[in-house]
Amino acid sequence: MKINEEVQYIWHDGATIPENLLMTMAKTAGTYDGARPYLFSLLAHGVMHGIFDYINKVNEIREHYHVVPIPVPKEMGVSSPGQKETDSMARKKFQTMKQNEREMVVGDSLYLLTLEHNKLFRSKNDWLGIYLVVKDRVDGRMSRSVFTELAKSATPSWWPSELQISDRTLSNFARCVAYEDRFEAYYDMENNPWEELCDTFWNILKHEILTGKSTQK
Repeated sequence: MKINEEVQYIWHDGATIPENLLMTMAKTAGTYDGARPYLFSLLAHGVMHGIFDYINKVNEIREHYHVVPIPVPKEMGVSSPGQKETDSMARKKFQTMKQNEREMVVGDSLYLLTLEHNKLFRSKNDWLGIYLVVKDRVDGRMSRSVFTELAKSATPSWWPSELQISDRTLSNFARCVAYEDRFEAYYDMENNPWEELCDTFWNILKHEILTGKSTQK
């Protein structure tokens, strides 16, 4: 990964602006739509000069406005302070939610997952990936039985019967995950069978927790 440590000057609307100033302008634009032109300039600069770290700078601004970050391959991904902050905000907000609010955000997230990434959830065992996200990201004390009841209540009414969670679904964990990974958070596993599902669902769930807008139809 190429990261240039020198001060970068970004071309924006006919002027060259120091990177830090452009970032500040984006964060003080007031709305994500207002910040969008600055993001285009940052991305263009990164592409033209081969500085891949600019995807993280763009994500830092997106997270500032509680917009889902652009997925970054593991070999490029470096958690930004902004990402850690929004992760923490989502965790704290989820922990203060009432049961019906938790059901709503999980249900809305499942709806968006199937709407936009329908190939990621294809078997009952994929519930294990959803459980890992909820446990490792927002409620480390959530047991499998408690999650199973949450999932039953949160699952949209039109959810395919063959993909409905059952009381025994999460008992398949040991069969699906290598021994050395069973005590790791999903993002620290060497071989996570649901890696793409977990990363995608966390981005969706985090956004739903922070925005609190119901999206189910």
